Amino acid sequence: MSQTSLIPYRALLARQQSLYQHQQERLGRRIHDEICQDMTLLSLQVSLATCKQPENWEQQCQQWSSMVLKLGRNLRNIINELQPQVLDEFGLAEALQWLAHSCPEGTQCHLLLPETIEPMPPATGNELFAICRDIVNEAFVANEVQRMTIAIEQTNDRLQVHLRADQENPELASLASKTLEDLAAQERLFCLEGSIRIHHNSATELAITICVPVGRQSVSDAA
Repeated sequence: MSQTSLIPYRALLARQQSLYQHQQERLGRRIHDEICQDMTLLSLQVSLATCKQPENWEQQCQQWSSMVLKLGRNLRNIINELQPQVLDEFGLAEALQWLAHSCPEGTQCHLLLPETIEPMPPATGNELFAICRDIVNEAFVANEVQRMTIAIEQTNDRLQVHLRADQENPELASLASKTLEDLAAQERLFCLEGSIRIHHNSATELAITICVPVGRQSVSDAA
């Protein structure tokens, strides 16, 4: 393989590395904001209580219990964001259901699934889910989209994922386009022999469609 032909692959690797670093920074901020701060506060409160038992001891214990439950929930969400166990155990449909239900408070995500989804190689399903998750988090949630839909459509040997945002933001299309570029979405889908496109009909209608083949080996699986 010539040096010239290696350029696109090197560019893809560089962008994937940049994406990986961005995800690590975002998860690091979440661990700091959602885990470390609450753990510090909980430790301080328990330490003070050992010195002098508060009068409202029962209420204080209930508060600590709630904080521990919140910590556990946030930690599970971060672990699932790294690699949802449901994806390995049950498949793409259940993983997308988890993604829809794990959106931040105040964000509505409606999921539309066909009766069955054709099975695909694990590497393909993992990467497809990762791309959908990145688009939801980085293109929609990060731009304060409060209502979105994830719809799966399967015809013959193709599977399409439609990610639609209902948001009155005329700049959303350009922001989403820039996000897809930053995510190296097209290059990542190339490895799956897939494609991605943006539909923008009006200020309130934006859809991102991902299309991948199913039932046969992808470029990444063959490598």
